[in-house]
Amino acid sequence: MDSLPDFPWDSLAPYKERASSHAGGLVDLSVGTPVDPTPDVVRSALAAAADAHGYPQTWGTPTLREAVAAWFARRRGVPDVNPDGVLPTIGSKELVAWLPTLLG
Repeated sequence: MDSLPDFPWDSLAPYKERASSHAGGLVDLSVGTPVDPTPDVVRSALAAAADAHGYPQTWGTPTLREAVAAWFARRRGVPDVNPDGVLPTIGSKELVAWLPTLLG
């Protein structure tokens, strides 16, 4: 087991702790029932998004895919991630559901 890499989410623990120490704390969006009240900034963003017509692009915006590729290079040391090869999903179930459609 020592040869396996750390689970990626475990490496986020220090950032969660740091965010929690700030005024306003951390908005926990993990799986389960939310326990915190919805912050006003989130309510405002949701209200503004209600006027955005249509669905987002399935494959994400170019800006999002570029940011993900840059994050992998910067935070995970994975060089040369092509943003065209990035497929943002809400989780593994969404990815599994989309794969047959996206791979044709």
